[in-house]
Amino acid sequence: MILREYIRMEKLIHGREIPSDILYQMTSDNPDNEYMYYSESKGSLISIFEMHIHHFIRAYANQNKTDNNALQEKLSEIKKVLEVA
Repeated sequence: MILREYIRMEKLIHGREIPSDILYQMTSDNPDNEYMYYSESKGSLISIFEMHIHHFIRAYANQNKTDNNALQEKLSEIKKVLEVA
């Protein structure tokens, strides 16, 4: 089941409308870049709403790890500069 289907199920189960910004991105032929994911297996960008939930979770965790590693590297560089000063 893909993320789009889970969101639609959530609407039915909880009886709440899908937020308009999410609904727009979910139904758009050209979602904004932050709603796109580069699929290495497909070699192209895909909408996150087309991802299976377990793939989305892995991609999110991997991106979060990458962002944290980059942040740690920048902090390490700043600390080195401050130590020299």
